Formats: sequence, structure tokens, C-alpha cells
Amino acid sequence: MPLSPADRRADIDAKQAALLPVLRSLGVDTLALFMPAHVAWFTAGMNVPGLIPDTERPGVYTNGQSRWLVCSNADSQRLFDEELDGLGFQLKEWHWEAGRSDFLAYLTDGARVAADRPFPGIPLANEHLRPLLRVLTPFEQLQYRDLGALVAEAVETTARAFAHGRTEQEVAAQVGHRLLHHGVEPVALSVTADGRGAKYRRAGAGPHPVTRTAVVQATGSRDGLFVTCSRTVSFGPVPPDFAAAHDLAVKQAGSYRSWTKPNKTMGAIGVAGRAVLGGGPFEFDYRLSPPGYGAGRFAAEFLGRPGAEEVLAAGNAVVWQPRVGPAAVVDTLLVTDAEPAAVTPPGEWPVKRVVVRGGPPQDIADVLVRDV
Repeated sequence: MPLSPADRRADIDAKQAALLPVLRSLGVDTLALFMPAHVAWFTAGMNVPGLIPDTERPGVYTNGQSRWLVCSNADSQRLFDEELDGLGFQLKEWHWEAGRSDFLAYLTDGARVAADRPFPGIPLANEHLRPLLRVLTPFEQLQYRDLGALVAEAVETTARAFAHGRTEQEVAAQVGHRLLHHGVEPVALSVTADGRGAKYRRAGAGPHPVTRTAVVQATGSRDGLFVTCSRTVSFGPVPPDFAAAHDLAVKQAGSYRSWTKPNKTMGAIGVAGRAVLGGGPFEFDYRLSPPGYGAGRFAAEFLGRPGAEEVLAAGNAVVWQPRVGPAAVVDTLLVTDAEPAAVTPPGEWPVKRVVVRGGPPQDIADVLVRDV
């Protein structure tokens, strides 16, 4: 279902209202937001392109009943024309020569205000905002599913089409081109050729040619949201050692998904998934990289704070990345009150159907075998 400006405005109105308890808790009348994640959240995805230093980034100012865009005169016209027209924003503008700092001092003089950046004498609101950002609204979940489909399509199309012998960097460039073609910003691209993932869990993309296997992974961003997925291709029959590792990664992915429910923690889910590797040659691979991260408004967010691991809730986004030997199976999911929803499900791609603990079948991306 296409999203309308009215849907977006309703989402912004709800977020503005949700900040009223935050203002009361902090004992302030207004709130200034400048962190990109917070601004994108409040505006339901405002895009701020261009070369902008952090001290000149636009922000949002609200008292819980009205809202203002706070920005330089170099940005205000475009942001209203292309992003915020009709969404209920007013404008507080500084001239680029004067700078944001002096303008903020004037704006907050004598006011009871909190912010998400450290300013002298102004309380920080970040911990109060965090729970609001972690749960994606229904509007954001629709945006998120659209983004997930585009990222998965870019990865799969590239993996089906790139020529044998291309370097990791060339393959990554093809993924990036496809993402940009659909208005998605490439945030992180990784192509791991011929089993390099067994040695380097975060391999990036280098000048190494793909002669046998490749794990193609991308993180894309749009509307201030982030989605990650991977797909694996083999030129010719899958090497037996790679196939064994990939099968275990698929089983581990199935285990992670089966436990992805409200009130569970990613740490506990990761520990449960280790049983898949028990007694085999990859038994201790879990020590080499984290099983996954929180996602959504951040590309990768570690949720296992010492002594205070965060529990999952419906509307949270997670990235699971089981890595076994040279293989990896990476996808983004939404936590729901029932079974988790795949944000990056396989499209025109071979799958393995996995059933864990008698639960519903899960279709997880398998290795695509291509001719040399």
C-alpha cells in the first residue's frame, strides 16, 4: 500500500505527542533535536543530502504541540519544497555566516529546553528518546519493508549477474549502483570471495577476484532507516567444505529467528543458537563475531549492555548474521507479537526450508549455483 503525505503527517503528529511525557519528565518546555537519527525519526524520514559539517546540520525544535525546522538559510528552501511541505512545520532559520551556535544561544535564552547534543546547562534527552526510536511505528514498518525489498533485490540481482572473475570491489560497485538507482544510500558493502570469510569476519571488499564463491552483503538506508542482507553465489558446484558451513549457518539463522520474540534478548538468542554448532569443526565460531545487532534507525546497534541487556519488543528491528567458517547468512527481521517478519526475504532465489522446534517453516536463502 503506497504511503501518502497524510500518513506521514499523522506519524509525525503522533511522535510529537509522544514527546510530551518526555518534556514533563525532564522538567522542560521544549526539546531541540540535532542527531540525524532523532531528526529522521521525528520527521518520518527527512533526507538531508550534501556536504554538511555536524555543526551546520538542521534540526527540530518542539514544545509537544508545535514544531519547527531549525536550519541554515542554505537548506531551508529545499527542505520545505522537497521534504516538509504540508507536514505542519514552521521555520527557525539562521544565516550560514552567523552559524548555528549563536543562533541556538539566542533561541534557548531564558527557555527551559532539553537537547540531544551536549550544550552548557541543558539536560540531555537521549535516554528518554531511545525507547521511542527502538519501536518502529506502523508507518515506519511499511517504509522498512519497502526498503528491505529494494536492498534484497539489489543484492540478488547483482549476485545473479556479475561476471566470473570480477573483483570484490567491482561486485560491490554494482550493488551500490543498483541501490542508488532506487534512491537507497549504500551504507556498507561487503563482498567476500572464495572463502575469505573464514579468516576475516568483516572483510569489506578488496581487489580479490571471485573464482568459486562469493558472499555479497549490503546495508542500505532510506528515510533514515537501515536494512542489511546477504546472498551467496557459487560458480560451479558448491565446494563441500563451504556447503557444510553454509548449511550450518542456515540452521543457525533458523534458530535465531525461532527465538526472535518479545521479551527475549539477543544475547540469550545467540547462546541458544550455539547448539547448532556443537560437537563439530565450527563449534567455537561464535567467538569470532556477534550473532546480530539491533537495526531500524541505526545500521547496527549493540543491545547487550553489561548487566542491562535490552529485551526485544514488537516493532523492533534486528539483523541476524550467523557466520560459520567461510559462510554467512544475513537478514533483517521485524519482531512481532507472533512470528518475526522477514524484511529481506529471498525473491527469485533458491531457499532452504527450515523448521525449528515444531514451529512454522522458514525459507532462508541458499547458495545460488551459477555456470562458470
